[in-house]
Amino acid sequence: MNKRNRLFMLVTLVAPLVLAACEGTAAPTVVAPATPAATAAGATAPTVIAPANPTATAAGAAAPTVVAPATPAATVAGAETAAPTVVAPATPAATVAGATPVFSKPTDITNRYFPVSSIDQTVSLGTEGGESSREEVTLLPDVKTISWAGGNTQVRVAQFVGYGDGKLVEVAYDYFAQADNGDVYYFGEDVSNYKHGQVVDHGGSWLAGKDGAPPALIMPAKPQVGMVFNPENLPGVVYETDEVISLSEKITTPSGPSSDGLFIKETLMDGSIEYKVWVAGFGIVEDRSDDGKVNLVLLNRANAASRAVPGSLQTIEAQAEDIIDVVPGGNWANVNGDVAAVAEAWKAYQGQAATDGVPQAFQDALPSALDRLQQASSAKDATSTMQAANDLSAAVIDLFSVYQPATPADLGRLDVLERQVVFDVAAKDFTADADGLAKVDAIWARLKPSILEHNGADVAKQFDASLTAQRAAWKGKDGAALTAEANKGLEIVDALEKLY
Repeated sequence: MNKRNRLFMLVTLVAPLVLAACEGTAAPTVVAPATPAATAAGATAPTVIAPANPTATAAGAAAPTVVAPATPAATVAGAETAAPTVVAPATPAATVAGATPVFSKPTDITNRYFPVSSIDQTVSLGTEGGESSREEVTLLPDVKTISWAGGNTQVRVAQFVGYGDGKLVEVAYDYFAQADNGDVYYFGEDVSNYKHGQVVDHGGSWLAGKDGAPPALIMPAKPQVGMVFNPENLPGVVYETDEVISLSEKITTPSGPSSDGLFIKETLMDGSIEYKVWVAGFGIVEDRSDDGKVNLVLLNRANAASRAVPGSLQTIEAQAEDIIDVVPGGNWANVNGDVAAVAEAWKAYQGQAATDGVPQAFQDALPSALDRLQQASSAKDATSTMQAANDLSAAVIDLFSVYQPATPADLGRLDVLERQVVFDVAAKDFTADADGLAKVDAIWARLKPSILEHNGADVAKQFDASLTAQRAAWKGKDGAALTAEANKGLEIVDALEKLY
């Protein structure tokens, strides 16, 4: 799952650890990979849950390699602990009869620590490598069928979009399915890593059934302290070892404090260690390592009732767009009037923000953008004023998303990004334009299914055509054509909004 280890993890074959030298030490709870009837030579077997102390091994089967958990007397988040030895399991010649998981309703994912089917979209914020980090995960309506040694399995698809210092760094599509016993399996991911708006590689990609990769248990139905498992299990490509440390970690969720977090220590393929906390009903709420920490700040549930966006926020959005329209004409009196209206609307909303459970990070972003807008407009700096107004629009759209309005917040994000393309052309910054267009592509990919559900096929085709034209203009470094097409894109976004 790359450096961030998104929402989810799988569990592999860990045979019981027999430590004759340890006096009275209880063997850890064992989670073993589910193994199909046959596995490609040299590949790691997929995941099965095996008894901690089997008395016999299937006839002719080679005993799998044991991966033992590091079991300190106590583990404290962030404390220095020796990483457990990570050993890739050997491929057994045969597997325990009936060990292959059964997938009767694989797309109905109800595992309480991994509630994929009940989550529409999440946003996590923090820092990584000294840069600000933002992660958006969206459940797509797609159902994908993956063929592997155990058969054909339908999986749910989640889109992950990662940003570093405001720039797009990764887009990935993750595949999950739930077995009949409640265990959730990870079937792989398609990853695109970005730099300067361009795909540089697909590192981290893998798929069950390809190159001998097994599906792996990402979250057991009943995790227990001492369980050791592999959230990714294709040695040499993706391989991680997880150990359940606690079931009572104290943590803050988007709904408030919790004292029953599932605390996991994760050792990556390079030996580095990360700590993750999962909470029932939320999924992963914290991911921390030596170079950063990311926390879940927003969780929008699937099929939740839409709430009306407060009028004060609608005023801020309208005034920000008006500022962008008015500045080129040089009517600074009107601009200053709009800025004052924004300040008043924000003042009126602040009390409601706390009542409505708005993430503090979202609340902090808006006054920061407003302060930049006030300074730029006071200086009559046209370029900076329009940029600050667009930044203000981005901040208010995040606030919109808290209410899960009938008109998707992602449409507002498209609006902001298309305007940014125009601004970046004016600044002759084609690198920034590449980044902006890549962001548009990512958001459009997750939004388009909703557009089609609202009888928007014709308008969707128009937006597809506009994006194609924008990419062609960018490739030819034709600023005039790119500006014209981005403005056309803005008009189409307005048409898309009317579908709702």
